[in-house]
Amino acid sequence: MNKEEFLKKLDSLNLDKDKYCIIASGVMLMHGLTNKTNDIDIRVTKEVFDELMNKYNMKQSDRYDYVYELNDFDINCKDFIRDNIEFIDGYPVEKIELQLEWMLEQKRDKDKEKIEIIKNYLKK
Repeated sequence: MNKEEFLKKLDSLNLDKDKYCIIASGVMLMHGLTNKTNDIDIRVTKEVFDELMNKYNMKQSDRYDYVYELNDFDINCKDFIRDNIEFIDGYPVEKIELQLEWMLEQKRDKDKEKIEIIKNYLKK
């Protein structure tokens, strides 16, 4: 999905922008470093996580015990820290440096190209 589709789906959850942030590939999308993403990854406060669990039938991810899946969304309920957020086009986005740090820690082959893109972006 492109940025417009991404934001439209994100808006459909009606979340308080002080209680979640865009993470993972959405960070690159919001910075204009990619034109599309396959899903929407967000980090939420415990309060928002509990609300979503009560409202929707979310299932725990097979990959991470702190991630829950809801249609096109991966909801991360770990380590929500407001100081790690910047606003881009009015949306809360986790700082790109943290995305790079996470990718480097994961050491996944699929992230090698993305890591270089982010490093070059941060050099500018």
